[in-house]
Amino acid sequence: MAGRCKRGLIGVMASFMAMLSLGGAAYAGGFGDKDFSLRFPAALSRFSSYADVAAVGGASAGSKWQTSINPASVAWQSITSRYRVSLNPQYSAILFQEDTVLHVVTESVTRDFGKYGTFQIALAQVRSNEETTRDGFKFGYDMDYVQAQWGKRFTDDFALGGNFNYASSDLTYKLGQAKLADSSSDTYGFRIGTLYRLTKNLLGGLVVDYASTPATTKYYDIFGTGMGDVRDHDRTKQFILRAGPSYEYRKDSTINLDYQYSEFRNDAGSLDIHRVFAGIDHRIADALFIRGGLAMDQHGNTSWTCGLGIYPLKELGIDVGYQYDMFPEIESEFGRSHLLTVSLSMTL
Repeated sequence: MAGRCKRGLIGVMASFMAMLSLGGAAYAGGFGDKDFSLRFPAALSRFSSYADVAAVGGASAGSKWQTSINPASVAWQSITSRYRVSLNPQYSAILFQEDTVLHVVTESVTRDFGKYGTFQIALAQVRSNEETTRDGFKFGYDMDYVQAQWGKRFTDDFALGGNFNYASSDLTYKLGQAKLADSSSDTYGFRIGTLYRLTKNLLGGLVVDYASTPATTKYYDIFGTGMGDVRDHDRTKQFILRAGPSYEYRKDSTINLDYQYSEFRNDAGSLDIHRVFAGIDHRIADALFIRGGLAMDQHGNTSWTCGLGIYPLKELGIDVGYQYDMFPEIESEFGRSHLLTVSLSMTL
C-alpha cells in the first residue's frame, strides 16, 4: 500500500500518532522534518565498530590499518604471524539520554593469502533494550549483520578492495504493552575502495558505498478505528562517498581527515548529509597509543571522541574508544548519546 495510505491511517488514529517515528514527522538538530526512516539509517552510518577508528572520530578512509572503513586497507599491511590470521572480537554500548541502549557485538576473521589478496569475514549482532522515547512510545531494535570483503595491494603505492554486506533487522514501537507498529527489513550493500600513496608519509583513500533496504511495516489498529491493520512496503536507498588522507608524522602516528557525502531516499522523502571526520592517533611507545577526534556535519552538530590502544604483546592488542553525541540525527527521540567500544586483536 502506498505511503499516502500510511500517513492517512496515522491521521485517523489520533494526532499524537503523527509523532510515531516510523512514519511521522520529527525534528532533530538541523534535520528539519525528515522522516525517522531516513534519519535512523543516516545515524547508523556514523557507527564505527573498531575502537581505534571510533576514537579518532571515525576518520579512516586513508588509514593503513585493517580496521579502516576502506576495504582496500585490509591488504595494505601483510599479516606476518605463523598462520597469517587475525581475530577481532568487539563490543560496543550506545547509551542514549532517554535510557535506550544499543548493544553491538562484532566478530571478524582476516586471512592474508599473499598474492591472492586478503579476505575478511565479519559478523555483528545488535540488540536494544525496550525503553520509552521522548515521543512517549517504547522502542525496540534488533539487527544481524554479515560482511565479506577482499583487498589486494597491487604495488607499493596502490591497493584496491571490495565489500558485500547484508543485514536483517526488526524495529518495533509500543504504547505500554500494546504493539503500535513493527518494521522488518533486509539491507543489501556494496562497497569499493582504493588506497594510494600520495607521498612518502601521505596516503589517500576513496570509498563508495551503496545499499538498498526493502522494508515492510505493519501498523496495528489498536484504537479500533475499523480500518484494521495496515501493511506498508517501502525501499530506502543510500549512497555514501567518503574520501580523505592519512598523514604519518612519525612512526605509526597519524593525522586522519575524512569528508563524507551521504544520500538517503525512500517514499517519505530524501536526506542529504555532509560530514567531516578528523582525528589523531599518537604513538607514545610500541605498547601505547592515545587518540582523539571529532565529527561535524553541515548543521554544526559536533561529536567528540577519544581512546587508548594498549599492545602488551606483538600478537595481542586492546583498543578502547569513546564517542560523545555521535548520533544527532535521532536526538529528538533518544537524546544525546555516549558510546563505549572495546576491541581485541589477536594474530595467529
